[in-house]
Amino acid sequence: MSRLTEPAGTLERAPLKVAAHNARRLGTSVLMTNDAGEHAVLSDKDYASYLAGGLENADLARKDFLRDQHDFGHLATRTVERRLLDWKGPNVHTVVVTLRCNFKCLYCHASVVGENAPGKDMTVETARSVVDLIFQSPSPTLMIEFQGGEPLLNWPVVKFIVQYAREKNKHAKRSLHFGLISNFSLLDDEKIEFLIKNGVSFCTSLDGPADLHDGNRIFLGGNGHAGAVAGLKKVMARKASGAKVDTPNAICTVTRASLGRAKDIVDQLVELGLERVQFGPLDPIGFAKKSWGTIGYSPKEFVDFYAAALDYIIALNKKGVKVYEKMGLIFMVRVLEGGHWRFPNADGVARLAYNHDGGVYTCEEGRLLANEGDEFFKIGDASSSTFQDLLDHPTVHASLLAASPEAQPLCSQCAYSPFCTVLPVYNQQTQGSVFGRMPDNGWCEKMMGIFDVVFTRLQDPESRKVLESWLEYKSR
Repeated sequence: MSRLTEPAGTLERAPLKVAAHNARRLGTSVLMTNDAGEHAVLSDKDYASYLAGGLENADLARKDFLRDQHDFGHLATRTVERRLLDWKGPNVHTVVVTLRCNFKCLYCHASVVGENAPGKDMTVETARSVVDLIFQSPSPTLMIEFQGGEPLLNWPVVKFIVQYAREKNKHAKRSLHFGLISNFSLLDDEKIEFLIKNGVSFCTSLDGPADLHDGNRIFLGGNGHAGAVAGLKKVMARKASGAKVDTPNAICTVTRASLGRAKDIVDQLVELGLERVQFGPLDPIGFAKKSWGTIGYSPKEFVDFYAAALDYIIALNKKGVKVYEKMGLIFMVRVLEGGHWRFPNADGVARLAYNHDGGVYTCEEGRLLANEGDEFFKIGDASSSTFQDLLDHPTVHASLLAASPEAQPLCSQCAYSPFCTVLPVYNQQTQGSVFGRMPDNGWCEKMMGIFDVVFTRLQDPESRKVLESWLEYKSR
């Protein structure tokens, strides 16, 4: 049966034609989605005809919207992809080498401590245990991301992890990658040389023009914006000179001060030659929760900001500017290819996080909650846990169940459920349960609004062409 708000008996007139699906109105059209992760958009007239069994075409058949023409091979392939039935193990591993930081950002999620605080660095012994545990994952691809605090404050351990992991991989033979997420204030030529030589990618925070950035990210030792820009330019210069290094990336955390300045933010990143624009919506977690009255906003305000930013980026693409927005790319992979790239709702089995003391968490956000006193998402310790111990932990099972649309009554009826994510950590922090309450869940409201924006843009042929072109960036 279709999950629709249609009069009773509508579907009984066409039992062999109308396949199970969810629907959502988009302006004067109706969006249909199904469990295969396919979608179709019909006019009101065509949708009424479809419900009555009078509309069938090759496109509806190919996408499994016609019950008597199901392609079960196609459905099986999509189910394997979307349900992680071909699971190969966690591939993203966030390593927090220190809680110390030389910035005091208004929205800091990381519950960091001051630059000179003692006992907040990962030791070499703990780092060795972390790398050993990471290599227990059966995933053929491993990404180790350095975060903090400011990871460059514990540079010796960053170097050790890179070198030790490279040495282990001579035997393991995985596809091994590294990423550094840093404010770049301590990024000098010597560090850049080592990181490039060892294939480490670069990412920093850049919230837009100097007034926005420095207003959000207070650098205790100088000008944070100038340092981030200088670091980006250094890496870009090395790339231009022939060094084998990915184009650096920058993440913009959107605060209340960012609203209405989408164009300024995008222009700043494009002017620096960056190809990726990434917006981090602010959530009431960590220090941001305490400052929410000053820097926070409603889900609708973020959706309005995102719509303006996406439209501007699409307009730049039409003028020949090579730039894409990361969230939009993730949605294109899910909507157009049926994949679930990055699997952000598979905490514990697709990604793991490691605290400076060796504590293992289902994800980085779960580690942040632990720093505030809620250790629900802690699932082990690098010095004593095995990979099997982590998988068997009840929190991993609970998180996976909470993130499954089938376990969320309203999600199971939502047209966006094949493409969306439920965040157990967000639910735990804001509503006191990993399952949350979707009717008044801010993340749900925000995601539904963003999907309305994305699917509306996909109905415009020129905008769709731009969004489809972003798939070429998927492997970067």
